[in-house]
Formats: sequence, structure tokens, C-alpha cells
Amino acid sequence: MDELIGPQSINNFSKFDFFRTLPADFTSKSKTGGIISIFTMLFITAILYAETQDYMEENYYCTILVERVPGHDHLRCDLNITMLENNCDNILMRYRSATQGKTMFHLDTSSLHFEEYHGACKIEGTFKIQKVPGFLEITLKKAGSKNISLSHHIDHLMVGERFGFEDQLFLHEDIPETVYNPLRDHAEFYYQPGHDSEYHLQLVHTMVQIYDDDSIEEPYQYIYSHKYHKTTDQYPGIKFFFDWSPVTIKYGIRSFYLVDLLGQYAALTGGMFTLSLFIHSFLTSSLQSIYDRTLGPLTTTKLSA
Repeated sequence: MDELIGPQSINNFSKFDFFRTLPADFTSKSKTGGIISIFTMLFITAILYAETQDYMEENYYCTILVERVPGHDHLRCDLNITMLENNCDNILMRYRSATQGKTMFHLDTSSLHFEEYHGACKIEGTFKIQKVPGFLEITLKKAGSKNISLSHHIDHLMVGERFGFEDQLFLHEDIPETVYNPLRDHAEFYYQPGHDSEYHLQLVHTMVQIYDDDSIEEPYQYIYSHKYHKTTDQYPGIKFFFDWSPVTIKYGIRSFYLVDLLGQYAALTGGMFTLSLFIHSFLTSSLQSIYDRTLGPLTTTKLSA
């Protein structure tokens, strides 16, 4: 315990001591305090480095909740489909009710491009549908018989308000393309004549934050099932049945500000110094107590003699 009593015991470790306790003016240094101070600084440096690395990395979050999505009574659809054996002049598109099959409203096809080449019709562009149970039908205006084929190839079908984010969104490996466009490059070459080609889509509203709080996109991800069904209409058609889920998925990158990082620095530094002070005080008191019980009486007896 000589190192705790006077300045003559100051050594290489003592000069690092941040926890000076003796004498009363807190100017004396000890080897124990110096060692604890060195380890404290090493721990603080390591923790601050880890916090800085975490701040620099992209932190993803995902939340699932049930809510009504306001302002989505009309949804934008982005479609690219090629009718392989039909002319564009004979193509009819409409939205029908899911129960009775009545035409609910006529689609505004002004943003759709119908391109005809080699006897096929490529339909590409955007249109809006009402968010009510029903299905989008692509059929023929007239045909020689009901026993016809509607072979087709779907490049993509996406539902949501914005699609300019697509290329940027899919750069993130944690956001797979297939959840927003599972029908990409889907083909039905061996179409059953006289049958409807039915696609049943289960759509889930998604809020995706890519960069900051203001860059939120709202696509709909979906899964689908496909089947053929003998048509009950005048002519067979390609039918996309839409079924909306009440679930909303919020997914994106959580933003942290520099002031948050500085606050973490201050809290960790203060916490580590406080903990080290407690450890230093405990060791000092323990060593002093051991000294008083063991070497103290011997020293007193020797001085008395």
C-alpha cells in the first residue's frame, strides 16, 4: 500500500491515473488508478468505434400492422403483356365485379400503348383500377367461335402509386424483386382453347423508405396462383383477380442523426468513467482494509519496539 501513500511511489502506470484520491486535495496518483484508467480508455475507444461503425451502416427495419390505407381508392397498375396470336384492334380490356361478373367501369386506356407486330399485340403502360373486389379482363371483341386460344407473355405487372423507384429499390439485396413483380417473364404458350386463364392475386400494401423520411414509396407486393377455367362468357379471357389484404408492411432504412451519435458518445463516456470510478474506489478500500488487518499491526509493533 506504499503506492497509495506518497508521491515517491509514482511509476509509469501512475501517471495515467484519472482517479486521484489521496491526499485530500486529490493530487496523488496510484499505480492501480493508472491501470484502471488505461483499460477505461481502451474500452471507451472500442465502444465509440463500434457505435461509429453502426452509425455509418444502413439499419433496416420492418413493421407489420393492420390499418386502413387512406387515399388508395384508385390504384395505379403498370402492365406489360403480349397477346401472341391476336391483333390489337380486337383486344378488349375491362374491370368486372368478382361476384356477378358485371362490368364495373371502363378502363382509361389513354396511357396504354398497343403495339402490333408479327400478328401479336403488345400492351404496355399504366392505368388505374378501383380498389374494390373484382378482376381485370383482357378478352376479344369478336371471334369466329368460343374455342379460341389466348396465348400470352407477361413481362411485368406491378400495383402501386409509384414505380420510378424500381431500379433503385431492387439494388438492395434485402428487398427481392419477386415480391413486387412475381409475374415477371411469365408465359402461357400452351393455352387451353375455350378456357379462361385466371390469375388470383393477393396484394399487401407496403411502405418502403429507401433514403430518408420524405422518400417513401408505396408499392403493393403480391403472390399469385394460376389456373384454367372453362369459360362461361362469350369468349375466353385473361383474368386478373385482385384481393386486398388489410395488412400493411413498413420496410426501409432507419435514419440516425449526428446529434444522436454525439449523445451516444457522451452517455457511453460518462458511464464508463463512472463505472471505473466505482471499481477504483472498491479496490482502494479493499486493499486498504487488507493492509490495516495484516501489515498494519506488524508495522505498528515494529515502530513501538
